[in-house]
Amino acid sequence: MKRNVRNLLIGLCLTGGLAGCDLDVIPLANIAAESFWKDDKDAWYALNACYSGMDAVDIWDEMCTDNAHSHKPWEGNYELVQQNGINASAGYGSYYFGMVRTVNNFLVNVENCNMDATLRERMKAEARFFRAMSYLDLTTKFGKVPIVTTVMDYDAPNVPRDEVEQVRAFILQELQEISEILPESYDGSSMNEVGRITRYGALALRARAALYFGNYAEAEKSAAAVMNSGKYSLFKISSLNDAQNKEAAEMDAYMDYEAKGLDREKFLLGMFSYESLWFEENASPANPEFVVTREYMADANNNDWCRYTYFIPKSLSVKDGYCSYEPMQDLIDAYWDADGKTLRNDITMEQRKANFEAMWKDFEEVRNDQAAYFAKVKSTDLMQYPYMEEFRNRDSRLYASMLFPFKGWHETAKGEFYLMFDPTKINQDGNETWTGYCFRKMVALEPYDEYNSPADYPVIRYAEVLLTFAEAHLQNSGWDAQVTGALNLLRDRCGMPDVPASLSKEEGINFIRNERRIELAAEGHRFDDIRRYGSDYCKQVMNGPSYAPNGYQVINKVWDDRLLLMPIPQSSIDLNPLLKDDQNPGY
Repeated sequence: MKRNVRNLLIGLCLTGGLAGCDLDVIPLANIAAESFWKDDKDAWYALNACYSGMDAVDIWDEMCTDNAHSHKPWEGNYELVQQNGINASAGYGSYYFGMVRTVNNFLVNVENCNMDATLRERMKAEARFFRAMSYLDLTTKFGKVPIVTTVMDYDAPNVPRDEVEQVRAFILQELQEISEILPESYDGSSMNEVGRITRYGALALRARAALYFGNYAEAEKSAAAVMNSGKYSLFKISSLNDAQNKEAAEMDAYMDYEAKGLDREKFLLGMFSYESLWFEENASPANPEFVVTREYMADANNNDWCRYTYFIPKSLSVKDGYCSYEPMQDLIDAYWDADGKTLRNDITMEQRKANFEAMWKDFEEVRNDQAAYFAKVKSTDLMQYPYMEEFRNRDSRLYASMLFPFKGWHETAKGEFYLMFDPTKINQDGNETWTGYCFRKMVALEPYDEYNSPADYPVIRYAEVLLTFAEAHLQNSGWDAQVTGALNLLRDRCGMPDVPASLSKEEGINFIRNERRIELAAEGHRFDDIRRYGSDYCKQVMNGPSYAPNGYQVINKVWDDRLLLMPIPQSSIDLNPLLKDDQNPGY
């Protein structure tokens, strides 16, 4: 599809995709349809407007949780959510029906195209997928939303919100019908480009939706259909490149492989497999782990700004890393010990602060000279410091996903890199880490220009399908060989030990929740997950302070059950008086 998105602007204009209003209406200034909608090529152009509107990187939701933080309030109301400060005027989430409007307009007008009837129905099913995806996000954040499946006139009457159960039933039914129309794969020819939504893409989204809705029977059924298709598997590499081999040698100081019963080669291949599935050379629909893919191009109109500029500090970027999205200590603590079942939650803030400050004293003198800092890190036995014990013998996904102080990474555009957490930059330099950590996972190794990355993104990857199946089957049948079988595929890929063979249902739920948290970290699931887990869970994880390694209080989290749903924006209420007396509870 990379060659198709060059022609998105026409489709966007003709479907109303560039217009903004409260609900599904066609703007008065819309391009005249009589000059378009003639044949299958026009349908193809218009359908690409739906693909171009598909969300990709969704880390923003993570920064409303105990996973991540943004110290730049102008980039979003993330801290307001974390501190229970949102309201109708300063809320969170988009109460926007632009994709719904785009799809509905496509479904009406494609009927005017002179084209093969089977192709038309397939294209309509593709479009409906994006409408279902949009509604899933809307109902997850706002609960009740109006179901609109027709093209509304600009001056159409306001419509009320439909009940949550109606919206959920609509989403599940839509995705089931779509899956029965869409092909299993595409042959790459004209109108059949590899990368379009398949039957299993629809079922994977249906599995996600059913899991979110607590409909475990349907979640298991849809996930199992994807798994049984035989078309997807977890991405693995078979060898390491020179930069990876250099880091692998450094990892010998971090890992006691023999003592922990780990195979060194398998652990390292697993670590770098998990890391490199995001890299541009592996990021495409050809990757067997990519079930639904957001595709990009190296041009001015179709690229991803997040994974090179927003994720990384300025010290790592070739230009201006913004370090806007940072993991918090809470997420670091969630990664397993190397045994794959034990958490390290016995380190107090005071102990960590003392350990870090004792180590930092030996490096502070080179804090203003990056080359000297790198040289000192390389020439120092880091493991002599109690602080580094926190990072010894941990889950391989920690090393693949997170940059922590003094840890090396050698695959970057700048080559050799060791993360520096400089406490003096807190509240002083907004483009370096304040939490003490940076994301490594999903970061593009190098941009095609100074800021942007063209690397494709897996909107739904097979790992999520496996986790969905495991959780749903556990809820339906308990912890058994089918649950462990799905989870052990994840463990085998990342070179970690198998999951426990036996757990109670409650133990299993807690185990899967943590496995899901670290496997899908930074991919946008945590916000939806903690709220579907319920009030008690949210009160447990979303209350209290989160600290940087030097003791700096990053945020003091405050939970209120009103945060189970986001407020309907005041701007939407002003446009639709029917919403005035139908605001979500607590706002």
